[in-house]
Amino acid sequence: MASELFIKPGSMEQELRWAKIWFKQFSTFHGRSGPSNQQATEFTAAEVIEFLRSKRDAGFPAWKRMKIIRGLMIYRRLVLQKPDDDLVPLRNKMLEIIVIERNRDEGDGSIEESGGKINPREPDAIQEFRRALRRAGLRIATERAYVSKLKTFMSDRALSCLADFEKISELDVEAHLTDLAVDGHVAPDTQNVAFHALRKFFQLVLKRELGSIEAVRASKGGMIPTVMSTQEVNRVFDALQGIHLVIAQLLYGCGMRISEAIRLRVKDLDFDNRRVEIHQSKGGKSRVVPMPEKLVEVLTRYMATRAALHEHDVAEGTASVWLPHALSRKFPHAHRELRWQYLFASSRFSRDPRTGQRHRHHLHRDTFPPHLRQAVEAAGLLKHVTSHTFRHCFATHLLWNGTDIRQIQTLLGHADIKTTEIYTHVDNRVGPVVVSPLDRLKADAVGS
Repeated sequence: MASELFIKPGSMEQELRWAKIWFKQFSTFHGRSGPSNQQATEFTAAEVIEFLRSKRDAGFPAWKRMKIIRGLMIYRRLVLQKPDDDLVPLRNKMLEIIVIERNRDEGDGSIEESGGKINPREPDAIQEFRRALRRAGLRIATERAYVSKLKTFMSDRALSCLADFEKISELDVEAHLTDLAVDGHVAPDTQNVAFHALRKFFQLVLKRELGSIEAVRASKGGMIPTVMSTQEVNRVFDALQGIHLVIAQLLYGCGMRISEAIRLRVKDLDFDNRRVEIHQSKGGKSRVVPMPEKLVEVLTRYMATRAALHEHDVAEGTASVWLPHALSRKFPHAHRELRWQYLFASSRFSRDPRTGQRHRHHLHRDTFPPHLRQAVEAAGLLKHVTSHTFRHCFATHLLWNGTDIRQIQTLLGHADIKTTEIYTHVDNRVGPVVVSPLDRLKADAVGS
């Protein structure tokens, strides 16, 4: 008997699109030419398990591997029109793994900024790369991405240990990057990450420069960022509430990334000077942005609520927050101080996989997108809106109001003005004062 597939009304097209994406990756992994014949499209549970293991080794969490299983089940059912009974045990097993991951460490979550202890069972090349990246101070997200690309390269070149790299040169790297573009059909960003990962490995571990790389480049047409009108932003805000509305207003009102918003600490809010400090941003940089007047009152209330929660944690003897290890060594008592606590705190404690210490961490970055998706649907928008869309709106709406692009570059934290110039598809007039678009929002909506 075939399994049931629960697909929300109106989401069939999106589910099928993702099913085809996962099947394409699955076929590429197994070296198939494509769905040109019946044999190329049929697949077994054993092949799915092998593909899932590769994703697990690449750092995919269980919930994301579940999406792969679901996509392949949908592909089997709707495209191939064949039963998917043999995939049901895989789905059920993955459900168990998801529960185990969520309840790991006695029900605590895990701190994603902390890389945990280096696995001694990993190849020595991977272990040395992790140590080198941590000594260089790169963020754990960068470490995970770079290690994943190095693992792919090692698999592609049949390398098992550090000694095998003695015979590897820039020609091997060039061929690998070309294969990614030509056979793997990867996006330019994916190819770029692979290049930077391998270059960093050569520099930090092999102690030699890569040299000139003339690989075929992955290409795609120039993309203009999705931008909502002020009326559309208002409609999305009207469909949000509570902490998710405040986060959305920060993204739009300050031009923040979602990772920057959820990592705000109590000390980062300067109410007297109406400023918000953003630390540990992309590239390890910091910047200051204006605090929208319309958020002063609500942020003040959140500060009071956060202080009350901290007082409770202090009374229970559990008050603690994760700090980068340099800070924790320099200020050994800072993790118990209110000013270092995350503003948008999680309801449960998390465990640092390196030290085993329990901390009250910030909200997980995956908490916000489902609420935003529901709000976009409720607002009746057909545009592809993500948390990053608010950052695009921040920049574009400032341009619409005449703010100089150099000022916008500073507010966004772009190192290169060329990155900011993507927003110059609209007219730009120099404006004397930077006023948050959030503080103009209601007026703009009424006057339009």
